[in-house]
Amino acid sequence: MIVSARRPGGSARTRLYASTTDTCNGDLDYIAIEQAMNGEPVELTLAERIETARQLALRGMNLTEVGRRVGRDRSIVVGWQNNGWKQPGQCLPESQPIDIGTAKHGRSGYSKGCRCRTCRDGAAEASRIQRAKAKEAAAA
Repeated sequence: MIVSARRPGGSARTRLYASTTDTCNGDLDYIAIEQAMNGEPVELTLAERIETARQLALRGMNLTEVGRRVGRDRSIVVGWQNNGWKQPGQCLPESQPIDIGTAKHGRSGYSKGCRCRTCRDGAAEASRIQRAKAKEAAAA
C-alpha cells in the first residue's frame, strides 16, 4: 500500500502553460514547450528552447533554473536574453558588400571585414575544409 503525503504547508506544484490554444506555429511545438516549461523530459529544437526560456524568464524564473529546464547553461540563456530572444540565424542582418580593394569577395573578403553573404559563405566553407583536414590528420 502506497501512502502519498505532503509536508505541512506544501502544495501541489502549479503547472505552467504556454498561453496559447495552438499546438504548433511554424517551427514551434507548443506542447513540447509546455512540457519543458514544467521540467518534463522532451526533445526541443533551438527555436523551441529559446521560446521556452523566454516564457519562463517572463514568468520571473531564475535564469539558472531556466537553463536547467531547457538543457543549456545559464550563460547561454543570458545570451539569448541579451539578443532579444531571437534565434542566432536571425541575428545577422544581410550585409551589403563593402569595398575591400583588390581582394575577392569570399574567404579573403571576410578576413578583411566584409560580412556579405558571399564572404560569410566562403569563410564557413574554408572552416569546414580546415576541420575536415584536421580530422583526417588525426585519424591517420
